[in-house]
Amino acid sequence: MSKTHEQRIQDELVFQAQEAAKDMAALRRTPDVLVKQYREAKNWRSNRVECLIRFLTLNKPTFICDFGCGSGEMATRLGRMGYKVEGYDVSPDVIKVARKRAELDGVSDKVSFVVADGASDSLPKGKFDAVLAMSVLHHLPLEEGLRTLNDLLVPGGRIAFQEPVAYSRLLQWLRDRTPVDKEVSPDERQLAWHEIVRIGEVFEIEQIRHYILFHRFWRLLPRSMDKIFDPWATKLDSLLLMIPGMKQFAGAVVILARKRE
Repeated sequence: MSKTHEQRIQDELVFQAQEAAKDMAALRRTPDVLVKQYREAKNWRSNRVECLIRFLTLNKPTFICDFGCGSGEMATRLGRMGYKVEGYDVSPDVIKVARKRAELDGVSDKVSFVVADGASDSLPKGKFDAVLAMSVLHHLPLEEGLRTLNDLLVPGGRIAFQEPVAYSRLLQWLRDRTPVDKEVSPDERQLAWHEIVRIGEVFEIEQIRHYILFHRFWRLLPRSMDKIFDPWATKLDSLLLMIPGMKQFAGAVVILARKRE
């Protein structure tokens, strides 16, 4: 029996309250070097977060919505880059962390946060010329999520998605049985290819790029090896994903799309 919307929200609130407590305890001002990295986005071909930022800011938006903003990391970084941002999340606990983060980063005049249910009709319509949808759709029923995101944008506005994907049933099977903590919230999943196709039916896709092959195995390694493993794995992945047919084994996708007129 599938969960009701109210059950999904309640499960998410419990999970996010736990995550917010961890985030608040570890909260620090965003390092200048990280803001510089995202502003320049030199490694966007191998770094999916840099690609997401590059896609989102390509058309120099004036007002960005960070939909499902969590504890505000991306919103405050965009604020540090000079953009005006409004973040929405269903959890009051993570919004509290996000507001504190904006204070620490000195961007409370550029970045604001609102507690909001993404399925609510009370969300503004046609307010933003750009929307950041970072790991959002795989938490929601697809049609509900796409409808909400489309409504937020002005005609012709852009949206940048980042989502985990599983085009290969074998890789999905292996992921579900890998004995590591995946740090996922209760109802999330990986998107299938037909769901990416559906995104392209609702929005006009302008650019798309896939990430993660060998890099997915970092979870099996000790955290102390991250700095050694991460650079070569991401660069190797970017090369391998240029080979025809390899994208079906990717673990993540970044999409720049436009609201249809």
